[in-house]
Amino acid sequence: MNIEKFFGLKSQNPEKGYYVGSFKRSFAAMIDATIVLFLRVLVAQILGMFFITSALQKFLMDFKDKFGTDFVKNNPDHIDFVIHHSIFIIVLVFYAVVIFVGALYHALLNSSKWQATIGKHLLGIVIEKEDGSPISFNIAITHYFLSILPFAFITYLIAYRVNYGVTFFQSVTSSNLNIFLGILFLLWTHIHIITKRKTTAYDLICRTVFLNKKINAKFPWSEPKISNFL
Repeated sequence: MNIEKFFGLKSQNPEKGYYVGSFKRSFAAMIDATIVLFLRVLVAQILGMFFITSALQKFLMDFKDKFGTDFVKNNPDHIDFVIHHSIFIIVLVFYAVVIFVGALYHALLNSSKWQATIGKHLLGIVIEKEDGSPISFNIAITHYFLSILPFAFITYLIAYRVNYGVTFFQSVTSSNLNIFLGILFLLWTHIHIITKRKTTAYDLICRTVFLNKKINAKFPWSEPKISNFL
């Protein structure tokens, strides 16, 4: 059974459905998020097995030798020791690599012959430049990082809420800066509702569009045959 027909995602009217709506994009994003989560867990396990475990054991030994305890506390001496220990850089690199897995997944596939990630490809979606040409790797990776900026704002609000002991609403309305960022967040995530081609803020910046189109290629590197959904 065709996955698009099963979920009722196939466009019936080519004039109305040529540009991809938010629901279909969100469903493709959920598929991709599941795949990326699996890849990140796999990479984290491999890095942990070969690098993190031994580095963490060394850190715990060094920490206990200096302070006589296994527990790191929130005090200047402990924090200074952690920051200047090799484990600090190792953990930063570890998280950067794990996060970058998602960036590579989206950038490599969106700039491939498929012009789509696995989730988009399954649902018959491609990403193109406004002039109809494929996007480059640089545009694809820029598009990805711009698309996840809202998560940075959410993380900021969580940290603000924890630090000041306020509600999320109070976090957003507590300062002019937070109100401005909140408005920017809403525009960033919902502007596609009013744009003619259903483009998001990061689509507009990168000059890209999402189309109901499928690249008939077995693999992302295969030569494509394009067929529109009519």
